[in-house]
Amino acid sequence: MNGFQKSCLIFLTLFILILLAAACTKAPPTPVTMAGYWMDNDFNETTIKQQGDQFVAETTYATFASASQNSLVSSSFENGVLTWKYCPPAKPCITMTTVAFHGDTLDVKWTDDNGNSGTMTLERTDQPPNNKKG
Repeated sequence: MNGFQKSCLIFLTLFILILLAAACTKAPPTPVTMAGYWMDNDFNETTIKQQGDQFVAETTYATFASASQNSLVSSSFENGVLTWKYCPPAKPCITMTTVAFHGDTLDVKWTDDNGNSGTMTLERTDQPPNNKKG
């Protein structure tokens, strides 16, 4: 084996080792869509679906209430902003409006029917709400 062949073999070995190291340390990809299952600070779970280039909140469950309680009232998507309203049992209705999407978190502004408002961050969850039907 001549010097050029040895250099190529060393280079190829190092390249393969670097690729293997990168593959082993690479984090899972961040989702690029708002579609999925989301939980807010009050443990309400919302399912967002993608329909073409639009998004729609399909269900919202108040986890503190009945396991089959879908409290979603409305959903709209305009100019890249998703807004949905839900009415948890025995509480004022809440309107959520997306502000920023970061893959596994969704920043929203909220207002309720009593005039209260604020911001919160929803966290992506892996599975739909258990034992619930929309």
